[in-house]
Amino acid sequence: MSDRPKSAERTIQVAITGEEQPGADRPEPTGDSLIAGRYRVQRRIGKGGMGEVMAARDEQIGREVAIKRMRAANPSLRAIDRFLREAQVQGRLEHPAIVPVHEIGKDGDGLPFFVMKKLVATSLAKLLEDGAPRLRLLRAFAEVCLCIEFAHVRGIVHRDLKPDNIMLGDFGEIYVLDWGVAKIVGEEDGDFGDVGSGSGVHATAAGTAIGTPGYMAPEQVRGNAIDARADVYTLGCLLFEILAGEPLHPRGFDGLQSALKDRDSRPSLRAPERDIPPELDELVAQATAPELDARIQTARELGERVQQFLDGDRDVEMRRKLAREHLGRAREQFEAGEQRAVMREATAALALDPALDGAAELVGRLMLEPPKDTPPEVAQLIRADDVRDAKTIARAGLVTVVAALLFAQLLWWIRPPGSLAPLVMTGVLAADGIVALIAVYARRPIPGVVLLCNTVIIVVTARLFSPVLIAPGVAASLAMAMVLTPRFSWLGSVWSVAFFMIGAVVVPFVLEPLGVLSPTMGVDGVGLWLHPPAIGAHEGPAIVVGALYAAALIAVTCAAGHAMRVRTRAAHRHLHLQAWQLRQLVASP
Repeated sequence: MSDRPKSAERTIQVAITGEEQPGADRPEPTGDSLIAGRYRVQRRIGKGGMGEVMAARDEQIGREVAIKRMRAANPSLRAIDRFLREAQVQGRLEHPAIVPVHEIGKDGDGLPFFVMKKLVATSLAKLLEDGAPRLRLLRAFAEVCLCIEFAHVRGIVHRDLKPDNIMLGDFGEIYVLDWGVAKIVGEEDGDFGDVGSGSGVHATAAGTAIGTPGYMAPEQVRGNAIDARADVYTLGCLLFEILAGEPLHPRGFDGLQSALKDRDSRPSLRAPERDIPPELDELVAQATAPELDARIQTARELGERVQQFLDGDRDVEMRRKLAREHLGRAREQFEAGEQRAVMREATAALALDPALDGAAELVGRLMLEPPKDTPPEVAQLIRADDVRDAKTIARAGLVTVVAALLFAQLLWWIRPPGSLAPLVMTGVLAADGIVALIAVYARRPIPGVVLLCNTVIIVVTARLFSPVLIAPGVAASLAMAMVLTPRFSWLGSVWSVAFFMIGAVVVPFVLEPLGVLSPTMGVDGVGLWLHPPAIGAHEGPAIVVGALYAAALIAVTCAAGHAMRVRTRAAHRHLHLQAWQLRQLVASP
């Protein structure tokens, strides 16, 4: 505690304990009471440490007014002097953003009062709390800066700017209130050590350091001599709060200590998610510089630079500087292989300065050259696409199985007497259809079950029609479909599919000569003979069914190849168009 400035101790003591002017409060007037014979008091609309504001009606002119009068019944002479000083300071500043004073007088108790325009407005503090649009607050802030500059030109420093003292009307009106502790250049401040104003967390602290903790400039906290630049610092704090959505400094003693620290006051560091324009970000840092010479010198300059931003006149040089910094970080991350960070920094550089050398080239490389390692998010999207493709192929397979089931019924026409080959083939195809149906609606792919069912189909086909008659063509078609299906396990690889499909055809070749299976084919002096167990009808039906099978197999294969070609070409066209678009977007100027 020994290093705390004395003025800060006095200030924070009053601000925390809420010490106010001694003496009992005056009773609130009734609606029938008149002040100075013409102002009919209606109700109290606000009060502070020294005064209270009453809503009243000027019976002489017929207008609504606000009357500020002494709050305590027995105020000190110094309190009366300060009260009158506030009215005189406010009265000499004729500006649209400063509430005009209509009259100064004494009430029935012999205590001073002054009459002002009655406001219908909302405080900046309330608008910040409610999340009012940023542009509206920035426009109002620029007007407040001009109002404060008007006071500075006339030798008056407000010294107690804060969100509670700035009011915004519904029709664009801006008002700066509470000039009670304003400093008049060239005049002594007098002793305000026993007088405080305001109430609540924003109460103006009394003592050598006059102002509100959290909004006071460092020189105010130290109790040093101040000039207009103290108000500029406070305006910078207000601009920080508008941009970041929270105060630059905390309340109370912590706010005083925070103002004395050398800190980076850019609001983007406190609230990076609020997309704060770099021009205003840097402007806050300049307005709240601890050193007086490094600080923006006038409230007019601060307000005009905000207005220039609102008018679209961006600080080009500063944006270029920030863009170069982003590009430098992007190149460092590129060397480190941090793809995500590179993209973020490079695009930020390009957004700030589209003409920056190297930024467009780096962004283009990032967009057109894929990273070495697939990011997890991309892997998830690829898997989701694979699942959709697998379900699409399963639907096509389901249609094919239904068609094969219908075709299998022709086997009854060409079967040998007593043969159950058509029934066996129908059962196998029905099982495969059930598997295909499950694959369409299953949450997870089932490549192993599909491969097993297709292998059984080929084995049964090879046995019923001999290994060389029908099975090879069916095996080739099913193998192509399974290889085109996205791979979800080792069972979906081209090697596993080839192994099972070739095995389903070749194994019967081996088992028949070994005597394990009865022969369905052979070679003699005449040539190759076939004796498939599923065919035993006359020549005509066998030729018809065989021709239909050959035609169907060729048609299905052509249809599958055509669909694959269309899908592949569409994907290639989409990729080339996207790459062309990206090249246009990141082309060097």
